[in-house]
Order: sequence, then structure tokens, then C-alpha cells
Amino acid sequence: MGCGPRQAHRPRCASRKADGLEWTLEDLIEAYQADYEGDRVKGDRWWAQAPSPEEALVRAFYDWEEGSGPPRRILNSHQFRIGYSTVAKAAIAAARHMPRLMAAEDFDQLLAAFQTIWTIEEVFSDATLLTYDVAERFGRYRNIHPAKVYLHAGAEAGARALGVQGQAPEAQAFGPVLGRLPPSEIENFLCICKSQLRPGMLGG
Repeated sequence: MGCGPRQAHRPRCASRKADGLEWTLEDLIEAYQADYEGDRVKGDRWWAQAPSPEEALVRAFYDWEEGSGPPRRILNSHQFRIGYSTVAKAAIAAARHMPRLMAAEDFDQLLAAFQTIWTIEEVFSDATLLTYDVAERFGRYRNIHPAKVYLHAGAEAGARALGVQGQAPEAQAFGPVLGRLPPSEIENFLCICKSQLRPGMLGG
């Protein structure tokens, strides 16, 4: 999800708890889940339950912000550099390739389909994180989910802090505690709590 929906507040990650003790990995996961569970459920409803493939695709390019009216589509903070205009053009371009996107049978194929579309349409030259975010969100509508933990930006920094290497390691690489979460949730956790992660947390 690219470090969580924009409207979610930061989890209670801190270097030390109120009693002065170090946070454990279990502590951080518990705090993350407590703060983001509601947003995860809302995200599933917003992205997975879109009324049509066309609407699901448009929604996939944006986070949402809740207010008194319908959810407002916004860009995640780490996508501001791309800009609303370019993202809107990319969404229109992707819509021209809906059969390619609907033909993908797993997440790797869906991710590759978006990358191919950017090349064909000459939209992006470097948008790795946005491509993952869009594929992950549209994949919810297709019921296609990452089978590996894709590492980029903040998530890569979090994995590196734990001593995990590679571009897309298996969930099991993150040990029996963190590794039991779905890969997309591990990615989000790594990004959000990267500053609190440290070597030895995974044990073994």
C-alpha cells in the first residue's frame, strides 16, 4: 500500500516504551495493527468492492481521504513528485489496456502488465513505487495479491534494518512472527516502522 493510506495516523512506534524498555517486534506489530486495521478494512472496501473494472482501475491510482461527503481521491505523499496531472494521464492510458490487465493471473503478471503499459504509452520512465501501489490496489479488485514482499523505498530500508536482503523476498524471510502477516502487510509495516526496526529483532 505504499506506507499506508494518507488519512491514517502514524502507529505508536517509538524507540522506547513509557517504562523505558525497548519495543519488541511483537510490540511494534501490535501497535501497527491497532492503528491500521480500520484503514485496511476501509481500503479493502474502497478498492476491492469497486462497482466495475473501470472504476477499480481509476481508484487504484489514488489513496482516499474521508470527509462529510464521498471519499476524495488524493495522491499518497510519496507520489507528490509525480503529480496529479501525470497520474491522471497514466490512469487514462492504463484504461486503454484493460484486457491486458484483466488477463493477468497472478501479481507478478499484473505488475508486469502495468510496466508494459508505461513503456507502450511512454508515461513513466521511473515509477517503481507507484506501479506497485497501483498493481496492489487493482489486484484487490481482481483478488490477486502479492505472494512475495516487494521492497522499495521505505520498505527496503525497514527490511535492511532487520538484515533481510533482496528485491522481493518470501514472507518466511521475516521470521515466524512478522512472516505470518500477508506480504502486502509486511511491506506496509516495514515502511511505517522502519525507524524502530533493528538487527536481531527477527531472532535466530
